[in-house]
Amino acid sequence: MHIRRGDYITNQNTNEFHGICFLDYYKKAINLIAEKFPNPTIFIFSDDLKWCKENIKIKYPIVFVKGNKNYEDLIMMSKCSHNIIANSSFSWWGAWLNNNPNKIVIAPQKWLNNPNINYSDIIPSTWIKI
Repeated sequence: MHIRRGDYITNQNTNEFHGICFLDYYKKAINLIAEKFPNPTIFIFSDDLKWCKENIKIKYPIVFVKGNKNYEDLIMMSKCSHNIIANSSFSWWGAWLNNNPNKIVIAPQKWLNNPNINYSDIIPSTWIKI
């Protein structure tokens, strides 16, 4: 699971354009994975692990991934069994590069805050949007 916050939170223009995925989205995504794969281990990749540790409270094992270079996180995300992504190209690439033919990718229904941009072709049809 990738949680993008960083400049999506701290930069007003970036926040107004992109927005963020809220905690409810991540909880729904985790529950969807858990319905299909009981007792999953959730690996969390984020640029704000402090927030994640304070706010992601679930009954499944969590591994907070830290100490890597960005490209190492991207490689690790692509090696996960499944992906829960944020509205972030970094998240998207981690899921896209995942070679698991049976992967489940959960993506946010709303990719951008800007209603004037057509982003309907960003999420592949095999990915689940919530």
